[in-house]
Amino acid sequence: MSIILKIKELNTNWKFEYFVPLVYMLFGILGWEFNYLIGAIPIILFSTIMLFIFNDFKYAIPACLALLFSYNKGYVVEEFPFDIVIPVAIYALLVIIFSIKNFKSFKLKKIRSCIGMTIISIAFVIPIFWADLITKETSIYYVMYFSWLIYLLIFVFLVINLGNKSFKIILSSFTWLAVLLTFELAISVLRLHIEEPEKNILSFWFYIGWGLCNEAGIVLCFIIPFIFYEFIKTNNIWFACISLSKIAIAVIGIVLTTSRGSLLFGGVEILLLFVSLFFIKFNNKTNKICLLVLFGTIGLMLALIITKNKLIEDIFANIFDRDFDDNGRSEKWISGLECWLKSTKTVIFGSGVVSEIVTLNLFRGYAESFEVYHSTTLEILISSGIIGLTGLGIHFAEKYTQLKGKGLAFILIFGVGYLMVDLYGLIDNTYGMYYYMVPLVITMAAFNNNDNFELFDNKNNGLF
Repeated sequence: MSIILKIKELNTNWKFEYFVPLVYMLFGILGWEFNYLIGAIPIILFSTIMLFIFNDFKYAIPACLALLFSYNKGYVVEEFPFDIVIPVAIYALLVIIFSIKNFKSFKLKKIRSCIGMTIISIAFVIPIFWADLITKETSIYYVMYFSWLIYLLIFVFLVINLGNKSFKIILSSFTWLAVLLTFELAISVLRLHIEEPEKNILSFWFYIGWGLCNEAGIVLCFIIPFIFYEFIKTNNIWFACISLSKIAIAVIGIVLTTSRGSLLFGGVEILLLFVSLFFIKFNNKTNKICLLVLFGTIGLMLALIITKNKLIEDIFANIFDRDFDDNGRSEKWISGLECWLKSTKTVIFGSGVVSEIVTLNLFRGYAESFEVYHSTTLEILISSGIIGLTGLGIHFAEKYTQLKGKGLAFILIFGVGYLMVDLYGLIDNTYGMYYYMVPLVITMAAFNNNDNFELFDNKNNGLF
């Protein structure tokens, strides 16, 4: 057999699909730690090679995630981010060329689960006609009115290009992404702790370049179900231990976010996912490992609480001792609702994504920005009115309906994941934010296209 054929056979090798995304995330770590281009250039080169060798679009997914979450500078409205736009634009062009090259006859009925997103996309654009708060200096804000349209186009593009055997690499891409995010959080907290060693590590509030620490917590909450699903699909003890290690890494990452919302919703999510494992039928060996880990974790937590461990006390204090202070959210909600209720026009169509200009403490100091309302429901209602909120309801129905017919384990694990992040979205920024929407549309495209959600060959589903 020729070397080329042997290389092409790797495309169906689950070990290859499992470890390839790790390579992307390691490049992402280099880019985030040193310079974005140091990570972006090898990510783009490696992905381009993979795309054209294997002729399979699935290898673009880990590259997109690594490029998205390895930016380390933060965004400033007045400055055009050439260092991220140029490499991303080059990669987008390469991906489009690949898509055109491999385009086959496409049936429109293949695109499902996007009626809600289509309605929201249209509803978000309409208020641009009465956007009167945007100045010449902040004209970039006009892009925000087309944000949902961009997410919709990404979803359609993924559905067109992803094959029906892409779920494995998408799942492993998300699980390794948890390692990248936790690394970023750990280094950020360590640097802050060195600067201010007297401060409680849960009191830090910081940017990690592409977003805030609490935004990293939202992404980790979204990722955790992927790791649990990976865990229950193997009956090999070594591979199960790797998956459990990823869960532990994600938990550490959630703690390091210093975010009350991430600690609360992430903690409840992990508890529900462990409970859901009791209702899933899988291999006895892994089942025993699961029970040992569950009871061991509970025992460890109880021991830490009884011995009044400082970290546990700090976590509980961070969540509960502030009397569930909403950190100014209620004022934002009231102000936003006033914008929405200005007229019949704004009630039906919304007052636009740029409804208010406020002064915020951003990563480079105080600056003017448009208000974000820290609530999925209110953000959609205020930005796009009753029409947009109707689209959101349809979108939720479509999103959860995608889980049907994929097995009990799939429904329980990803159902819990969706539910907890959606509940989280009632008090924080999820929908409409690129760090959540891009992973979401990737996931929905994978659920749309794939019909086989087994990860390993039944004859050899171990690591060795």
